[in-house]
Amino acid sequence: MSTQALKDGKTIQEIAGFTDSIRIKVADLSAAATTETINLAVKAGTQVRNVAFKLHTAFDGGSTSNLTLQVGDGTDTDAFISNSIIHADATEENFGPSVAGGVGGKLGKAFAADGNINMLFTATGANISTLTAGDIEIFFNFVHLNEWADRPAN
Repeated sequence: MSTQALKDGKTIQEIAGFTDSIRIKVADLSAAATTETINLAVKAGTQVRNVAFKLHTAFDGGSTSNLTLQVGDGTDTDAFISNSIIHADATEENFGPSVAGGVGGKLGKAFAADGNINMLFTATGANISTLTAGDIEIFFNFVHLNEWADRPAN
């Protein structure tokens, strides 16, 4: 049995935490439609271990009455986060995924080929382009398996 050297001197706890985030503000959403998808490229050999979000400012504006967020991949649109409410209507979820928003159960998915994580925003009442407020940060825990696979043994 051998142990593997930890990357860059990091502890297991540091490696287990969130490694990346993307912050999406209302100015990043401009679709003249009720849905808009933002994609985050993921390289082959990357394992998605966890996905969460913090709603900094609830989305609102125009005649929109709701906005939901789904986070998934090319085969399952809500694999990581399912229909979390991020619209200013007194039921918005400030942190997620919550029990109400749910998760798809595919945490731990390893990408065998290059792909995307898809963040799908769905508005009710008006097009996404009518939103005037909103700011959300989505967090990811990625483990790059190819980087760890060839580490020297201690």
